[in-house]
Amino acid sequence: MASRFWNRVGTVVVALVMLGAGVLVFWNVFGMKPYGESCQFWVGCRSFYCLHHVQRGSAQVSGPGRCTKECTADTECGSGAVCVTLTEGSRDDLPPFGKPDKACVKVIELPSDMRR
Repeated sequence: MASRFWNRVGTVVVALVMLGAGVLVFWNVFGMKPYGESCQFWVGCRSFYCLHHVQRGSAQVSGPGRCTKECTADTECGSGAVCVTLTEGSRDDLPPFGKPDKACVKVIELPSDMRR
């Protein structure tokens, strides 16, 4: 009788683990946003990097959250973004472990009267 009980408990545990794995796969495929999309938290991005800073001139300033990625050159970032070394403020937006030194950051143009 006790053997039957533990057999059923084991079956339920395995089923729950499989269900949890299925939910994680579903979240990875359909729930996470690609590079360049808006985000609130790092878990919402496929790269796990949600950056709440933009590049304005030579400074990184607070901005809306966007999914970013690690890079080594501007060509990896596409149009409207540059590959820059992240400031400490920008790095604070990222998860606590595995932070990149350089990432793609969206460029915000300076108003024309400030470009002098």
